[in-house]
Amino acid sequence: MARFSIIFNSLNTIIIVLLLVFTIANYFTMVDKFRGLSDFRRGDSRQESENQIPIREHRRNALLAAEQVRKSVFKHAVGRENRKFYSQLRIEAFCPSIHRIGDNGDGGKMVCNPRAVREDCTLLSLGLNNQIDYDKAIMNATDRKCSIIAADKDQQNMNTLRAYGELKGRVFSAKIPDELTIHQIMEQSYRKDVEILKMDIEGSEFTALEPFLKEHYVCQILIEIHGWPPEHLELLQKIARLGFRIFNIEENRLCTRCCEYSLINELCMSQFGAVPLAINIPF
Repeated sequence: MARFSIIFNSLNTIIIVLLLVFTIANYFTMVDKFRGLSDFRRGDSRQESENQIPIREHRRNALLAAEQVRKSVFKHAVGRENRKFYSQLRIEAFCPSIHRIGDNGDGGKMVCNPRAVREDCTLLSLGLNNQIDYDKAIMNATDRKCSIIAADKDQQNMNTLRAYGELKGRVFSAKIPDELTIHQIMEQSYRKDVEILKMDIEGSEFTALEPFLKEHYVCQILIEIHGWPPEHLELLQKIARLGFRIFNIEENRLCTRCCEYSLINELCMSQFGAVPLAINIPF
């Protein structure tokens, strides 16, 4: 009986020691976590303070250089040397959260902070050619808050239509704007505003885009412009006059006459966290 009591007391002692070790270890673990959280918060605040200075300097430098940039853009908007023209362009808005949506080739587009879209918004994708990597990716990037509408001059195959059905989207088959205007697409879809407009309609952008922007509120435009420098500048001027600023420029390596432009409406900059720099498109 005495031996059993000794064993029992020893077991109790071991259990108490183990509990103390566990408690002490857990305590230091929690201290480290809270200390790490505190460091993380201080780091965020410090990083935010440091980021504000370069953005202010970036804006100041852009404003100081704007007149010269506009002159250079206008000077090179002649002839057929597209690459020289592209090299003169500068962004007009800074987006701290740019994402490539879609593949890395011709179909991918650069979007500013896609998660900042509004609830029940509209995404418009003009020009498919049975390639909908962008369309799938933009729906995921926006947490499926939006409805997506597409159009292409050709009838899309069954795989594309099936995939679009899974996105709960709608596809129109008609040449824009000759057979169907963008305004008519919106009317038939019972939609008015567009959060993100993707446009790759092989030259028809010159006649389709401006009338639509005059009638509808659009936040971002992701557009591939086709043609020579004078044509690029002319369309960029029309878009700029309607309050849009370039936040990304990407030359199309497969088409020297094509360039990808991402633009944001001045009225949407605060929503997407963009910062205005300088107006570089000469009016």
